[in-house]
Amino acid sequence: MCRKLPSWRVLKFMLRQRAAMLLGKAIAPFADTPAGLDLSPSTRHFHDYDHAPLQLRFAGGAFQDAGTWQQVARSKLAELMGYEAPSQPVETLQQQSFPLPRGQVRQRFYIRIRPGVDLPVHVIAPATSASAPRPVMLCLQGTNTGAHNSWGEARFPADLEKQSGDYAIALQAAERGYVAVAVEQSCFGERTERQIRPRSAAPCVDASMHAFLLGRSLLGERCSDVSAVISWLQQQAGILAIDPARIYAVGHSAGGSVALFAAALDLRIQAVLACGCLGFIRDTIGRRRDDQGQNVVPGILRWMELGDVVGLVAPRPLVSVAGSDDPIWPAAGAAAVFAEAREIYARFDAANRLKLVAEPGGHRFRPEASWAGFQSALEADYRSGCER
Repeated sequence: MCRKLPSWRVLKFMLRQRAAMLLGKAIAPFADTPAGLDLSPSTRHFHDYDHAPLQLRFAGGAFQDAGTWQQVARSKLAELMGYEAPSQPVETLQQQSFPLPRGQVRQRFYIRIRPGVDLPVHVIAPATSASAPRPVMLCLQGTNTGAHNSWGEARFPADLEKQSGDYAIALQAAERGYVAVAVEQSCFGERTERQIRPRSAAPCVDASMHAFLLGRSLLGERCSDVSAVISWLQQQAGILAIDPARIYAVGHSAGGSVALFAAALDLRIQAVLACGCLGFIRDTIGRRRDDQGQNVVPGILRWMELGDVVGLVAPRPLVSVAGSDDPIWPAAGAAAVFAEAREIYARFDAANRLKLVAEPGGHRFRPEASWAGFQSALEADYRSGCER
């Protein structure tokens, strides 16, 4: 079948556009639109941000008791996200072991957390033996090619840059005495979309849109997965020699968001290191392009802001490290969120468990500052517990 060639008028128009682009001039198709009109879709949204109800915002003063507020706000957040707490035992499907440098071993498990969801989980224990069960660190990568970055393995060309950027967070955790548990998150690595043809270019947008159809969000599904992994870890505590009372989570960027929201919803997470992911929703994801929808919770601004999500972690330790020049999640925005959440922490006499470290530079994980800040928060928590 022959394709019809464009007419001379179309070719002439295309050539004019091309010439204008080469000269650095844009042809405005609607140059005759009157000035001063609010026609862009974002103007509607920006206006409504200023009038968002935020009915459960703790700073609004409607709740005097922080514990009661947490119960109501946590239930509403779970509903909005489509978060599902584990309701059945998690099945282990397969297990394999792989050697790592420095005498470490990576155990790969495939677990079935619910019908339609099989999840790769990678467990890396410290190389040295221990006389007592070890604490667990859930390691949640941000937007990249998969969980293999957590132990420094390159499977794609882009992984080489991640290796140089200190993103092997599971190895870092294991070196610090944690049993590191790297969770392959939905849309990345082995969990990239395999059934839809054609797929969207951005790896998360299809899953985000389809989750919305079911009244869920991709963030809610990821947090549900994390909670199922925690249930599985509790089932395997004796086999893996872990302490189920000391389960922590670390993540950067999109992984930091999962760590934060999972801790807000699941009280079994005892402390969080969530980096490069904090800022008020109306100032961050609400005002920039979003080709993925990873952090979108439908209707959240009717009820709360990110300071409230942070407040749902109280009184557990929460640490964040942010770059002062981060164009996505700047340290100034994180500081504003923490300033609001600190009031909630103070109600639990736990203001010292909320720690923000601001460092120069852009959007990247900072291992030394992150782990040092987290350790200091745990030590402060331990000291305050002893004093009580």
